[in-house]
Amino acid sequence: MKWNMDNPWIAKLVAIVFAITLFSFVALENQSRIRSTSPTDGASITSSEVITNLPIDINIDRDMYFVSGIPETATIRLEGPQAILTQTLATQNFNVATPDLNELGTGRHTVRLEAEGLSSQLNYSIMPTELTLEIEEKVVEEHDVRVQFNENTHLAEGYTADTPVLSNETVVISGAASTMEQITDVTVVVMPDSSDITEDINMTLNVLVLDETGDPLNVNISPQQIDVTIPVQGTQRTLPINLEEIGVPHEDYEFSLEFAQGEPENINLTGESTVLEEMNNFNVEVDVSGITESTIRTIPITLPEGISEADPTEVDVLIRVSPIEEENDSDLEED
Repeated sequence: MKWNMDNPWIAKLVAIVFAITLFSFVALENQSRIRSTSPTDGASITSSEVITNLPIDINIDRDMYFVSGIPETATIRLEGPQAILTQTLATQNFNVATPDLNELGTGRHTVRLEAEGLSSQLNYSIMPTELTLEIEEKVVEEHDVRVQFNENTHLAEGYTADTPVLSNETVVISGAASTMEQITDVTVVVMPDSSDITEDINMTLNVLVLDETGDPLNVNISPQQIDVTIPVQGTQRTLPINLEEIGVPHEDYEFSLEFAQGEPENINLTGESTVLEEMNNFNVEVDVSGITESTIRTIPITLPEGISEADPTEVDVLIRVSPIEEENDSDLEED
């Protein structure tokens, strides 16, 4: 049979056969690639992951030894089957640790960090790879805590600081023997944000362990923070109370002021010494406006500038009222 390629029907048939063949080839290639990367078909994808800021477990008897030179965290790179890696990341049931340091004893040593709890199908690398650390005998001591506070900088004029009160007067300090020998000061520094303070100071502060140059030492402190209260006292003085009439009295009455029965006639003031020294008495103003009959009024004590406390804080005053007309009538009768 003789093919005539000039025949358009024959050319169309050849093109269709060629297109079907090419489509089948591409489809088979895609299917083969899917099978080669699908774990369900017997193959798996290899993947990797980097995890940062992993705490480092230190394998040592902490009651006997003190270790320095180990960072707080490490970075690990994991590589292996994606399914295993995904499960490992989800559970986080592994850790980065030092080898058993008890076997090394005191001195300077170089060790490699290890990963514990990982699947054997995963490869890993840790940064830093190696550590140079120092193992020393541990010493535990109890120290008194000193309070640093400059009352001249923070207290108002005329106020003084009383003995500080601490939630813990002593702390337990532990560290390497060579470091513990350098301790010269265990202190808290009280530095309030404000000045001209007239009230008690209450703060929670970190305990500082310092050497002779004032530099902090690498030790463990328990407790690390303590509560500090510094009582603040002003100059105190007792003065007589002077009752002073103010307001607009009724023109038909006259008034007299006196302390109600049992009320103190003196007041105890706390404040700046310069202000207290200038005072001979303490004025309490009593407003008699609108009063037409004798009555007792409770007058709150108003503190002037420079005075922070007063005892009492209020005083009961008897306001006696007498009609002026009655007095005039009695005067005429006597004449």
